[in-house]
Amino acid sequence: MGTQRPGRRVLHVAHHALPHAGGLEKVVDVETSGLVGRGWTVALLTSATGSTAGTSTRAGVRVARVRAWNVLERRFGVPFPLFGPGLAPAMLRAVRRADLVHIHDVLYLTSWVGALCSRLLGRPYVVHRHVGLVHHSSAAVGLVQRLVLRTVGRLVLDGAAAVLAIDDHVAGTLAPAPGSRVHVLRNGVDTAMFRPASSGERERLRRRLGLPLDAPLMLFVGRFVPKKGFFVVTGAAGDRYHLVFAGGERPPGLRDERMSFLGALPSEEMPAVYRCVDAVVVASVGECPLTVLEALSSGVPVVANDDPALRTPWTAGPGVVFADMRSGDALREALVRVVDDLPRIRQDLGAARERVCDSFSWDVHLDGLEARYRQVLAGADSAS
Repeated sequence: MGTQRPGRRVLHVAHHALPHAGGLEKVVDVETSGLVGRGWTVALLTSATGSTAGTSTRAGVRVARVRAWNVLERRFGVPFPLFGPGLAPAMLRAVRRADLVHIHDVLYLTSWVGALCSRLLGRPYVVHRHVGLVHHSSAAVGLVQRLVLRTVGRLVLDGAAAVLAIDDHVAGTLAPAPGSRVHVLRNGVDTAMFRPASSGERERLRRRLGLPLDAPLMLFVGRFVPKKGFFVVTGAAGDRYHLVFAGGERPPGLRDERMSFLGALPSEEMPAVYRCVDAVVVASVGECPLTVLEALSSGVPVVANDDPALRTPWTAGPGVVFADMRSGDALREALVRVVDDLPRIRQDLGAARERVCDSFSWDVHLDGLEARYRQVLAGADSAS
């Protein structure tokens, strides 16, 4: 890795990372590779879900993948990997090499062990909250989540030198954490990768993906879990439009011809999917996913669930239509109205993309992240 400069070694700790699909995973990838490009020495400790356990280097990032079992996500839709006894020693080694530890969220074993090792070794750490309370259809899962947030999750937050929230809604769920330690660090989007379709490109992409050429296409992107609103969207199939799903295979028994399933696509293939659709449906509860920015940057309008977590600066500008998504019937009515109003909605998409390019780039995000790192490291130096 070359000669390391003091105070420039940062360890990211995440329960999942690419190739496991998800918004948090995208943010981790952008942050770690982006920091390397800015001169930081970066390491990542994560689960080996979807990959091989061991240590490797990817885009200049030293990646340690620890063996884990992802049975809870496969069976119940809960992305909580269960680690073996190798997590603690691997974490101790990784934290010892770092000057600063960046922990992604508080609900996971990696978060708890990362915070504990940081305290034991006297390393400052920041906590990155990507979501507030995660919606789940199971009352038991919700109860466990609240218990974790009030106990070990609170301990993780209390020991953090800084808490980074992706928006004001998530920041507001962090009380009673001292306000001086809570900072909003908004996510971004690669505006070069996520761009509007060129002339004739939409039709070519639809043919390549096997999608209808004439019907309005409404795209859902994400894991097929309750907090993403998957079952509400599948219940909104209609004759005026065609639903397209990117994030998994068609569930058994769901044979409605008004839906197409593209599977779990690699992240580099997703920009093309956005460019061939007419609107993106964001039915999430309790979170504002990256799909909002990716769609607007691609020149595609967003139909967003009228949920408080989705009322963010990302959705405050043109190109976003809020809709009642409490049921599939309500969403179906909203999508019919959107189809009828598409010519007018499309008039705002140039301004929507311009706003995203100006205010929500990853460069702006990384500038804020570096500033926070330097502040934390300076505080640690003065305290030592």
